Amino acid sequence: MRIDFYVLQSSSIQDRLQFTVRLLEKAWLQNCNAVLLAPDSATADSLDSLLWQFKPESFIPHSRVDVSAPIVISTDPGLLPLRELLVNLGPVMPTEVERFQRLAEIVIQIPEVLEPTRARYSRYREMGYTVNTHKLAS
Repeated sequence: MRIDFYVLQSSSIQDRLQFTVRLLEKAWLQNCNAVLLAPDSATADSLDSLLWQFKPESFIPHSRVDVSAPIVISTDPGLLPLRELLVNLGPVMPTEVERFQRLAEIVIQIPEVLEPTRARYSRYREMGYTVNTHKLAS
């Protein structure tokens, strides 16, 4: 499994959501099915809206209920449909991460995001995974 941490230098939740949508668009364009783990319903709603509005000329097919959709948005770390890519915005490590080919963690510079992602980074390494870090400018 490939694990990537995308570290944004921003403290903006909106920047985190925009980056997430760009990452999901890239996955979709590469025919890669994905599941997005959102931390709560409000964030899931925001991402649902962003995926509809991201670019006027494109549509990123997704669903919060239809697990057959190419991109699924979930808030339950224990009930994630199997996909090639898991994008984790949640505060906890999803169960059975080894089921996924790729895992992406998107980090911004606020304590409530930094602290749990640092803990997950350490845990992934303890589990024997190679973790790739991508530091991105704002």
